[in-house]
Amino acid sequence: MNNKPSGKISLDGLFRQNIVLMSGLVTAPIVVAATTFERALVLTLSFLMISYSTILICRFVPRRIVYTVRIILYAAVAAVMYIPTALLLGALFPETAATVSIYIEIIVVNSLILAKTESRFYLMPYGEMAVDALIYVLGYAIAAFAVGIIRELLAFGSLFGLRVCDPLMPAAKTPFFGFLLLGILAAVCRGITTRRRNRSEQTDLIRKGAE
Repeated sequence: MNNKPSGKISLDGLFRQNIVLMSGLVTAPIVVAATTFERALVLTLSFLMISYSTILICRFVPRRIVYTVRIILYAAVAAVMYIPTALLLGALFPETAATVSIYIEIIVVNSLILAKTESRFYLMPYGEMAVDALIYVLGYAIAAFAVGIIRELLAFGSLFGLRVCDPLMPAAKTPFFGFLLLGILAAVCRGITTRRRNRSEQTDLIRKGAE
């Protein structure tokens, strides 16, 4: 894949290269902890505050530093960013943040920071990189909220914390169901992106034939 800067804003991170649904790089927190909308919100805010800020800061790490040392520095910066993130979310969502705290800690060493930075983001101009990384975070949010909202309705009979019916499937809050649901959503996402890509290729062939 060509990751060189194109000068255009790419929306790949939303669906076609969604780090949860397509790449499967950051699945554990969502599979286990995203059982309600509020939990998904806390996970998403954590991911945004830790990952996005780390990516922006670590862009200034000199490329001449050995790759292994750079990765260690990325993790160290993410660990530092975890502190204000945990304090802020603990103040805003004390109960929820406490229940998912271990999964917030996992975000410190997520693949968006340790892999995508070197393979994609840092090959771009700073401004383009900032937008592209934010789109990847939004892709994470889409997956987290989809899983959290569906499981909240099924397991607790509520939406956004408001009770709407009796629980439909209490087992929906289990990690096994979370894994199954994420797999279904990933399959749907892959099917849609594949169909759109095929249509795009067919359109390009028709245009070339017309020329």
